[in-house]
Amino acid sequence: MKNRLNFIIYLFFPLLAATAAQWINIQFDFTQDQRYTLDSSTIEILEKLDRPIKIDVFLNGKLPADYLRLLGEIKGLIQSMEAHSDQILVEYIDPFEGASNSAELIEEMNQYGISPEYILSEKNQALEQMVVFPWAIVNDGNKTFRIPLITNKLSESRQEKLIRSISQIEFKFFDAFFKLNRKQKKTIAVLTSHGTSENKKITDLMKDIQPYYKLASFNLKALENDPIRTLENLMRFKLLVISNPKNAFSKKEKYIMDQHLINGGKQLWMINSVAINRDSLFNPQGNAVASGIELNMSNAFFKYGFRLEKNLVKDLYCAPIVLATGTQNQTQYLPMPWPYYPLAQPGNHLIGNGVSNLWFKFPSTIDTLKSTAKKIALVETSDFSQKVKVPINIELKEASEKLIPSSFNQPSQILGILISGYLSSAFKNQIKPFKLNNHAEKGESEMIVFSDGTLAENQIDKGNPLELGYDKWTNNLYGNKAFLKNSIHYLMNDHTLLKIRNKYTS
Repeated sequence: MKNRLNFIIYLFFPLLAATAAQWINIQFDFTQDQRYTLDSSTIEILEKLDRPIKIDVFLNGKLPADYLRLLGEIKGLIQSMEAHSDQILVEYIDPFEGASNSAELIEEMNQYGISPEYILSEKNQALEQMVVFPWAIVNDGNKTFRIPLITNKLSESRQEKLIRSISQIEFKFFDAFFKLNRKQKKTIAVLTSHGTSENKKITDLMKDIQPYYKLASFNLKALENDPIRTLENLMRFKLLVISNPKNAFSKKEKYIMDQHLINGGKQLWMINSVAINRDSLFNPQGNAVASGIELNMSNAFFKYGFRLEKNLVKDLYCAPIVLATGTQNQTQYLPMPWPYYPLAQPGNHLIGNGVSNLWFKFPSTIDTLKSTAKKIALVETSDFSQKVKVPINIELKEASEKLIPSSFNQPSQILGILISGYLSSAFKNQIKPFKLNNHAEKGESEMIVFSDGTLAENQIDKGNPLELGYDKWTNNLYGNKAFLKNSIHYLMNDHTLLKIRNKYTS
């Protein structure tokens, strides 16, 4: 009797469970990393959808085996999302279906910002080139966002790229829903005075963060005779971005920025402590003098707990520059390692986890000092670095000289730092440049500082801004944009975006 009962249970229980699941919409996730179990923040944003969301996935049709796996993972995740919202409409599109001319189709897709990926696959002992479009589009009828389903990382194998891309699927869809749902955008101020980066040189980063935040230009010199009003205007912004300032800050301006920070305003600095005439370096003579630059911020930074050294950092692990060799018809353009361009490694932090190496150009070291604030190194060189004192004459011909590993005998150097906690005012126990009734001696805040003023600057080609982190001379793509976006999200307290992104990489 007992054996017969067990037989009935084993026979009918799976059928009963499957039938029940259809009625009560239960989904089981048996994957080892629970990648189909959505983060609570993803579930929350799905349950709040109040309008239909159309998802078009262009990764479909004839695909290599590993891309078929990626497609399967995408389908599994979307099914998990559909279990929490009836507003999702999904379509899997084969871009080549019905297309009479593949070249015209590729050009048309490119015009919409959907670039193809060319893959070599082995078939019948021969190599076959396949073209796929690893993209999705999310649309709510008013706004449209493209989702790159593959993110390339420098020096990563195809298999590593696919594994990492699979781990990022939930974040990429959450990111799109987050931008669709954001009705009240917080505002970020971007400093436009003091010789900061030209607009066209930071266009790509600003364009990329616009779906998340409003952007406002801020000129510290606009009301030079009314510093109190300038401070009041600055206090309206939670974050001030300072990219590549070249002109010194006056005592009044420094006090305004100090009080913005001490009263809880956040700041993101990309700043050089050494000046180099790059036009001179890349002219026919190929040399330039590097010397210290004084922006009148050193004593303030000292009070906040760090110091930008007046030096340059060279790294054995570096990005290349392209040099012309030969003459006339024999001229060749060859990439050469350039140790003044360290390929810096993001640290083990929410901001940098999973981000590709960063492209720094002529950075300096950042030293941490004893203070009440907490200091976390966000970016460092490799363990094969070299500090160079300035002034120094830099010659481009160094790139064609063989690197001697034994000369890079210093440990990793900090190039980017997060300072958080209680900060002391740079004007504590000092005469103030103007009277402020509610002067703050100390306060809790956060700031991020990078020792390369050009870190957020994109290259220009034929007058058009290129993607931040892309080098048109070598065709390499570095992680600058993702890292700076993460830095901004972190300072704006949008930590959920980073946590979901790090769900499988932390």
